[in-house]
Amino acid sequence: MKNKIAALAISSAMVLGVLSGCGGNSAETAESSVSAAAESSGSAVSEEETAAESSEEAEEEETAETETRTVTDAAGNTVEVPADISRIAVTPLPWSSVIYAIDGTAEHMVSINPGAISAYTGNFLETMSPEYGSIDATAIGKDFSINMEEMVNMDVQAVVIWDYQEDEAEQLKELGIAPVMVKNDTVEDLQASFRAIGELVGEEERAQEFIDLYEDTYTEIQSYNDQVEEAEKPRVLYLRTSELKLQGNDNFMKEALELAGADNVAAESSELTMEEIIDLDPEIIFLSWFDPFTPEDLYNNTIDGQDWSNVTAVKEKRVYKTPIGIYRWDAPGVETPLMMQWLATMIQPEIFSDIDIREEVSEYFKHYFDIDLTEEDLAQIMSDAYNAESAE
Repeated sequence: MKNKIAALAISSAMVLGVLSGCGGNSAETAESSVSAAAESSGSAVSEEETAAESSEEAEEEETAETETRTVTDAAGNTVEVPADISRIAVTPLPWSSVIYAIDGTAEHMVSINPGAISAYTGNFLETMSPEYGSIDATAIGKDFSINMEEMVNMDVQAVVIWDYQEDEAEQLKELGIAPVMVKNDTVEDLQASFRAIGELVGEEERAQEFIDLYEDTYTEIQSYNDQVEEAEKPRVLYLRTSELKLQGNDNFMKEALELAGADNVAAESSELTMEEIIDLDPEIIFLSWFDPFTPEDLYNNTIDGQDWSNVTAVKEKRVYKTPIGIYRWDAPGVETPLMMQWLATMIQPEIFSDIDIREEVSEYFKHYFDIDLTEEDLAQIMSDAYNAESAE
């Protein structure tokens, strides 16, 4: 193109020179012709350069859209996801908080379980991450169902699902959306799921940090095992809901309670009757964040059809609402190491006296999220207001 412009300029100059000798008007006419030709050529060049630039931009966009990365999910599936993934939906309850922690932001999630929003609202994460609250919570059901039409409308690129959601995985594949499976039945499952999330968001090293923290804490708590074995173990009941469904039968909580030195009186049950609880007579009761009930509900007997007045934990004011940080500590997630430490200090405070749980929490948020917790922040996370009437 540059050669063509040069040739055109030389030719025009020659014409101008010839016509100049023939008279002023002819010269003016020639000069005008050259100017018009130059303008026309410049316009043609500009249009061609613009077209070339547009073509290059289109090619770059197309390349970005077609580039992919490989994720090995917790079920062992190899899944291709966009290299620059930015639109993720999350079916399982705890896993939007896991993605938030590993990705370091909520901006890449476009739809999450409504139960995750209920854990967010009014709790510390609402202060920590206001943008998290704007994520859609209507396209995924509390029962982990997925509105496939909405996934398409939202241009979702990948959906995190439980490992047993095989039918949903097939539907997503047909829609060109990557299904990434997670599970948390065992420690190994949880670790594999963390790795999968790390690969999904391109934060493998950060995911490994959370895996390492879990292993380090697990080893730390286990190091007290000889003392725990010799200690008198208090009877502990971990309630999930005010309808007397249990949390202490969950695999992770069962092991955490055992390592902490508890006699988990209902470890093999999913729910109890009030009469059964009275017979078991727990000495410590933990209340999960899956239900709004509080220690005062038990102290004041405000739950219909239940009488807690003769239960030792209630009489001795040893009923505790569990902590909640970026998610409920009751469920396996990135805060599980903190939950293990908290349970240990609550159940066997003399054995685990060298663990300062509030300091551990402060260091955790500083290290992983670069947040300096205030006393008010820490009090909110540790459920201090709910436990104000409970024994220290």
